[in-house]
Parts: sequence; structure tokens; C-alpha cells
Amino acid sequence: MNQVAPGVNAYDPIGSPSAFSSKLSTLKLPLMQLTTLVMSPTYIDRSRVQSATLMFPLAGDFNCLVEGRPHLCGPGLGSMYFPQNSGQFKGGGGTRNHVSLQFEPLLLEQTARAMLGLPGNAVLDLQLDNPRVAPLAVAGQPFSAVLQHVGTLIDLHQRDARVLTQLGVQDMLYRHIAMLLRPDAFLPQADLPCTTATAALVARLCDYMHANLDASLTLTDLEVFSGLSARSLQLAFKKQLVCTPMQWLIEQKLHVVRAKLIKADPFESVTSLAGAYFPNQGDFARYYRRQFGELPSQTRDRQHH
Repeated sequence: MNQVAPGVNAYDPIGSPSAFSSKLSTLKLPLMQLTTLVMSPTYIDRSRVQSATLMFPLAGDFNCLVEGRPHLCGPGLGSMYFPQNSGQFKGGGGTRNHVSLQFEPLLLEQTARAMLGLPGNAVLDLQLDNPRVAPLAVAGQPFSAVLQHVGTLIDLHQRDARVLTQLGVQDMLYRHIAMLLRPDAFLPQADLPCTTATAALVARLCDYMHANLDASLTLTDLEVFSGLSARSLQLAFKKQLVCTPMQWLIEQKLHVVRAKLIKADPFESVTSLAGAYFPNQGDFARYYRRQFGELPSQTRDRQHH
């Protein structure tokens, strides 16, 4: 426990010690740590929670005291947020299963500002100093479903943190955490009017994406560059190009890879040509076939018959 939760003073079974069981798994991404924990009824005492942490319950309730204040979380109650360097934490509960997400507060604030289309120096209070019970859903959809999706990706890519980061898993989790901690800040905004300035901004953003096709851009990157929120970006692109920003980006990558396949040596692998643009080759093949009506290998091989 000390490896993933430093400062543990006590970690004791409730009931018969012989019946105690606990299973833990951790994945470290560049700026986030995910820990899944299944345990029998247990009492925990920690002197300090060092990292900003969202503890999301999948099964079983958990009652805790943070700096002397009581909080109760569970699947029907809410998740639990612990601020960075928050004081003594004591808690216990029955058999339970939860996922802990340790994250960087400054990056969370940066992500939230980008999502809302705010400048980098704008003040945005995510109440990160306030330990509290947080919601279980984002925009009406259960966050547990997002975690299940993330778990599937982790298994699919054999816990490769580099690939998972390229696929935007870390960015996606930061975006969801921001909305869990301050759902009121992300209420629907008014539609963005179609103006000449908006058209120019879309064109500038397209130039930026085209110059960085191999950079694994995320939606947050596009928000930071454009100064628009995700919703405003979606509306602007729908009006200008009849697609979303990420759909446009994928289409441009597909055209670049197709040009490489047409010129490729017959012994060059599709993976070597597409890997810089699409870390997930399964997704790439599916996108390619939908866009061009054939497999990438068929495009490459046809040039040499």
C-alpha cells in the first residue's frame, strides 16, 4: 500500500484477519497514475494524501474522515475527491472495489480552461482545495462506463503507457475529472454564430493540424490553440466543413498515408508507413477501408501489379 498510497499508518482488516484479501494494480501515465483496488472490509489511516486524487467507487460504500470532516461515498452516493497534501484521512468500509486517479492539479486547470475556451491566464476555480463527495456521472453519462472503456484499452495495448497516451487516454481522463469536480462550469453554451472571424479561425486551425499530423493532437490541444471550447469548435467545424475537428484530422492523416502507400516499395509494411499517424493499427485499417473502400495493403500492392 505504501507504494501507491504513501503515509499509511494503519491498514487493518475489519473482522477476522484470516478472511482479509486485497488485490491492487497500478498504471503510470506521464502525468497521471491509475490504481484499481479490490479489498475485503478494511480500516485505513493515512497521515496525509500527497497527490490530488479522485477515488471512484465501482462496488461497496466507503465512510471516511478527511481533516475531521465525515464523507460517505459509494456507487449510489458519489465519488470522493482528496486535494493534494490534504491532511489526515481515516476511513473504512465493507468489501469494495474502486479506481483511484492521481492527477496534476495545474494540468487539470489548464485542461478545464481549454475546454471552456478561456485564455491561459483566466481564473477558473475548480475548488481543488476542497475535499468533497463528487458526482458519479459526466453530462448525464456514468463515469464507470468511461473507466470500463479505459480498462479495455489498457488490456488491448498490454499496459503500454506510451501508446495509451498517444491514443489520448490521459487527456480524456483529465477532461472527465474536470467535469466531475465542477459540473456547473460546463453547462451548455449558446450556439456560436457563423462569422468571418470564425471561418478564419477554422482555416487557421486546419493549417495547424495539417502541420502537426504526426503529433497525436488531442481535443484539448485544439482548444488551447484556438481559444474555443470543444462545443464551439464542434459547431464551427460543422458549419464550415460539415464534420468535427477530429474527423477532419483523421481524414487528413488518411490521405497522407494513402499517398505514402501509393509510392511505397512492395516490401514496406503498412505499419511502418502508418504508425506515425495511427498508433492503433486496428482503428487505422477500419478508418481507411471506410474512407477509400479497400484495405491499406490493397492500395500498396496494386501499384506493383
